[in-house]
Amino acid sequence: MSSLRFFFTYSREFLRHWGSYILLIVGTNIVLEMLVIPCVQFSIAFILKQGNIPYVSSTNILTILTKHPGVLAGLLVLLAIVLTLVFLQFTFQLFSIKSIQTKEDRSLWALFKQSVYHMRHLRPATFFFFLFYFVLILPFANAIFRTPLLSKVTIPVFILDYLSENLLFLLLLILASIVVSYIGIRLLFVLPLMIFSDEPPKQAVEKSLALTHHRYWHYAWRIFILTVFLTIVSYLGYGLSYGLQVVLDLLPKPFPAIGAMITLTSIQLFSQLMLAWATVLYFSVLVQKFYPLVISGERPLRLIRPSLWTRIAAAILFVFLGGTTLLSNVLYLTGLADSIPLTISHRGVDNGNGVQNTIPAMAATIKEKPDYIEMDVQETKDHQFVVFHDKNFRKLTGRDKTTHDLTLSEAQDLQAVENGHVAPIASFDDYLAFANEHQQKLLIEIKTNSSDSKEMVENFIEKYQQNILTHHHRIHSLDYDVVTELKEKAPKLYVSYVLPYNLVFPQTPANAYTMEETTLTGDFVQRAHQEDKDVYAWTVNDADSMDRMISLNVNGIVTDDLKTLQKQIKTYEESPSYAKRIEMYINRLPALDERISEN
Repeated sequence: MSSLRFFFTYSREFLRHWGSYILLIVGTNIVLEMLVIPCVQFSIAFILKQGNIPYVSSTNILTILTKHPGVLAGLLVLLAIVLTLVFLQFTFQLFSIKSIQTKEDRSLWALFKQSVYHMRHLRPATFFFFLFYFVLILPFANAIFRTPLLSKVTIPVFILDYLSENLLFLLLLILASIVVSYIGIRLLFVLPLMIFSDEPPKQAVEKSLALTHHRYWHYAWRIFILTVFLTIVSYLGYGLSYGLQVVLDLLPKPFPAIGAMITLTSIQLFSQLMLAWATVLYFSVLVQKFYPLVISGERPLRLIRPSLWTRIAAAILFVFLGGTTLLSNVLYLTGLADSIPLTISHRGVDNGNGVQNTIPAMAATIKEKPDYIEMDVQETKDHQFVVFHDKNFRKLTGRDKTTHDLTLSEAQDLQAVENGHVAPIASFDDYLAFANEHQQKLLIEIKTNSSDSKEMVENFIEKYQQNILTHHHRIHSLDYDVVTELKEKAPKLYVSYVLPYNLVFPQTPANAYTMEETTLTGDFVQRAHQEDKDVYAWTVNDADSMDRMISLNVNGIVTDDLKTLQKQIKTYEESPSYAKRIEMYINRLPALDERISEN
C-alpha cells in the first residue's frame, strides 16, 4: 500500500469510529493529566522534601547522585513506576486501536485488563529494553507516541542554539539525528512484537530488523507523508478559524463575542480531534503490519455498561470540566486575567545595537525605554566586580584570560567587539552609576565560578545593597547558594532564581523564578503566582513566543529584540481584537510532535 493510500484508507477508518478513538486517546490523556501526573508530582515533591532538596536542576544533579542516596533511590523507583505507566499506556492504546481496526467485540475495560495482565508477565529484560528504547529513540518516537507522563522531557532551545553556533557540535547533532532516525525506523516494530507476540527483546529486535530490511525509506517516507498531511490539515483548520473570527469582528456587538466563544471552543475540540487522528494514524503504521484493517462488519469499541453512580460521577465530571473550560475561555477572551509583563533587555542590547554588557549599548537601549536591563556581573582578581557574561574574555576581546586572571583596571583596558561595534569593558560601579543617572532599573545576574572568593556575595551586599534598594534594581542568579545567601543576609533585596529546566516546582526563598521559555508552562506560572512568586521568561526573541509568554501571564520577558516585544505588548494593552486573541491562543498550542494539551 502506498503512503498516500495508507493515509486516506486509515483516515476513513478514523472517521468511521471517531467517537471510539477520541474516547480512547483523549480519555487516556485526561486520566493521566488529572489523576496520575498530580500523584507523580506530589510524590516527587515529597521525596525531595525528605532530603531537604528545594529544587532539581542541572546545578544540583551531581549532589543528588552522590550525597542523597535515599532521595536518589526514591526518584529511581518513581522513574521506574512512570516508565511502567508509559509502557502500560502504549500497550493499552496499541491493543485498543488494533481491537477497533480488526472489529473485535471487546470493551475498553477488557482491553485495559489485558494490558495490565501483559504487564504482570513483563520480563525484566523487556522493561530494560523499553527504558533503553525511550532514552535513545525519544526524540524520534515523539512522532509516533507522545504521552503527558513524558511531557517535560524536552531539550531547551538555549542548548540547541549553543550547539548550532559551533560547527563541530552542529555536525555532530545532525549526525546523531540521522543515526537515531535510522535506528528508530529499524526498531520500529520491536515494541509491537513484544506486546502482540510476547517476543523477548532479542528476538523482537531481530524480527524488526528483518521486517525493515531494505524498507527504511519506505517507512521513513510514510511517517513523513503522515506528518505533512496532518500539519497541512492543522494549519487549514486553525487558519479558517482565525479568518472566520476576523470576519465576525466586523459585525456589531454582541456577535464578535459570541462568535469568539464558539470559535475558541471549536479550536479546542479540533485540537483534540487532531490529537486522536494523528495518534491513530501513527499507531496504524505499527498495527497494520500484523493485523490488516477489517472494513466489513464494522463494530465500534464497546464501553462498559455503567452503573447509576458511575453515570452520576461521569455527569458531574463532565459539568466540572465543561464549566472550568467555559470560565477559562471567558476570562481569556475578555482579558480579565491579563497582566502586562515587564520588558527586559537581555544583556543590555536591543537587536544588536551594541556590545553586550557595555555602557554604550545600555545608552542606546535606554532610548527604547525597557522596564529593566538585564546584565551580568562577575568577580575579578582583586575582588571587584566587572560587567561581563563569559568566564573568559577571549570571545569578545581576543584576550585569552578569565575574569579572575585580571584586576578590574586590567579588564577595563580591554575593548570588546560585537555586532559591528567596539566598546570598553565596564566596571559594575560605572555601569550602575550610568543606569542610576538615567533612572534605568537593572536586573543584575550574579555569575559565579570556582575561582570566586568566599566573601564574594558578602562583599557585593556590603558595597551595593543600599544602592540597589534605593533605585529598585533586582537580582537573579543561576547559583542557588548565591540566592540563599542574598535572602539570608539581605532579605529586602529582590532576588530571582534562574532555572533552565521545569522538572519540578521549586521550594526556595527566592522572590521569583527566571525560567527558560521553551520549558515554561501555564501550570508553573499559576503555581508560582499562588505562592506569591513572579516568573520571568528568557530568552524570548520571536513574536509568537512572546505572545505565548504574555498569554501565560508571566511577570517579565527577557529578550534580545526589545522593539518586537514592546509591539506585542502594546497590542495587549490596547485590548486586542477577538481575532488577535484567537491567533495568540493558536500560537500557544503545542506542535504536532508535542500533542499534549497545555494548561
